[in-house]
Amino acid sequence: MPSLTRVRRFSFLLTAGVVFCFTVNARAQSPDPKAKATASISGRVTIDGKAAPGVPIAAFSAESPNRRVAVARTVTDNDGNYRLSGLTASQYQVVSLTPNLVTAERGSEQPYSFVYVGSSKNIVLAASEEVGDIDLKLVRGGVITGRVTDADNKPAIEQHVSIQLFDENGNPSRTGLAPISNGQMFQTDDRGIYRIYGLPAGHYKVSVGNEPGGGLASNGRGYYQRTFYPDATDTVKAKMVEVSEGSEAAGIDIQLGHRAETFSAAGRVVDADTSQPIPGARVAFLIAPQDSSRYSPFFSGQPAGARGEFGIDGLSPGRYAVYVAPQYDGGNSYSDPVHFEIIDSDVSGLEVKAVRGLSISGSVIVDSGVPNELLAQLKQLRISAYGSNSSSPQFNNGGSSLVGPDGSFQINGLRPGRVTLGLGAAAAKRPSIVRIEHEGVVLTQGFELQTGQSISGVRVVITYGAGTIRGTVRFEGGTPPPGMRTFVRCNREGTREGAGAQLDSRGHFVINGLTPGSYDVYLQVMLPAGRPGSERPLPPQKQSVSVANDSEAQVEFVIDLAPKGGGP
Repeated sequence: MPSLTRVRRFSFLLTAGVVFCFTVNARAQSPDPKAKATASISGRVTIDGKAAPGVPIAAFSAESPNRRVAVARTVTDNDGNYRLSGLTASQYQVVSLTPNLVTAERGSEQPYSFVYVGSSKNIVLAASEEVGDIDLKLVRGGVITGRVTDADNKPAIEQHVSIQLFDENGNPSRTGLAPISNGQMFQTDDRGIYRIYGLPAGHYKVSVGNEPGGGLASNGRGYYQRTFYPDATDTVKAKMVEVSEGSEAAGIDIQLGHRAETFSAAGRVVDADTSQPIPGARVAFLIAPQDSSRYSPFFSGQPAGARGEFGIDGLSPGRYAVYVAPQYDGGNSYSDPVHFEIIDSDVSGLEVKAVRGLSISGSVIVDSGVPNELLAQLKQLRISAYGSNSSSPQFNNGGSSLVGPDGSFQINGLRPGRVTLGLGAAAAKRPSIVRIEHEGVVLTQGFELQTGQSISGVRVVITYGAGTIRGTVRFEGGTPPPGMRTFVRCNREGTREGAGAQLDSRGHFVINGLTPGSYDVYLQVMLPAGRPGSERPLPPQKQSVSVANDSEAQVEFVIDLAPKGGGP
């Protein structure tokens, strides 16, 4: 039986078939592969207010396949100055490679940023732009250290320690730790001791263990119920650990309960009509609430064996479901979820009945007037279908297919229900859908797939845009508070085309790869409110601009943060 014992839950969240939507228009800053690398970022680094020579500085690109690999590096000179050169137009995180140091101030939080808490700043660069005064004011980071023991007061060895940062309003931070963080420091040693360093000042919750019913809990040795410092199993009762600049919060000890047993689930995938096994079917597992109102995927991608068999180990007690998930470029079947519950023993004999799915096939047509070098990118396109499931509305529908060299595609394994088509591409310049045609009719609301009725002859007309919207957001009457979030998005009039962007440390944003036309650009600012986890929106703003190929449209928003009768 294929074993999933050593698989960690978070490794598969991004591939889980239950959420099969594809983000195809987030073109906030896509570098042109032919653009000259002549842009630069420079500034000065200080530690405790004094010039910091010899500090390694790196730039990480949002468009890099591996965001933890620096695209440029340098070292500060005797006066603490640095310059990162040879950069293309892109979005960058400028980071000091100093694990024990952090920036003295925290900025606002962006909705889909790759920003890391720590010694970094987020910068959007234009082609050949030279940006200066990106200063990093560093201070000593804080430390949290303690000992983790089991119910018998023995060291809990090789246990992962989790920390969560909260702002002054009690809101969980949306950002993560710096990309250079040492992962080993989050694990207890043979004495049960851990020491986490380089932390920004703030309030933290510290915990060890897993939530029951949370999916894969261990590698077969059992698991500890999640326990917060000092001894709470409920996050509401967890005690905050305060970390200040250069401080060490010692004695943050956690005593766990007894190790709980984990269990396994096993079964097979069969054809719903013939009861014959379906080898290779992609099996996925979900956390299923009592009312099945919302599934949470925690593992996806295990192929069934030669006899259709599947299995998973390391499950904590809880309610789960298993189903046949969509596959990339393959897989003709789908299934409804089969529910099961882990109480105090293994579960076996699960039978997932797969049904032959529906398909959408056709061709992708490139609109006239597109340069030849962009036509060559056709074979790099992936077309996807995503939408609702008519039999189980809370269970998403989806599938995808690579576009062939001749423009043909076929998406298989779809469920009955309404689906929408979208495009994705590995290339820097992504396409936009101009229109979708079927049997001579232009479709604007997607496809309604009926049971037993696949759709063929679909024409997806696409184009490649080379227009840009570049903008700034200027704040007046106050300083943006920590925890503030900004959302920038544009939509082309009369179409589904749209794209998002985020602000950098200077309040700049850019959206590339837009097709010619009139666009509405929207800005929404969310301010932290008094209650933990709550936000207060400022009135949204909108501007309209005209975009042409190989040109830039400029926009500027002004946000007044001056208090007005109880707040901005």
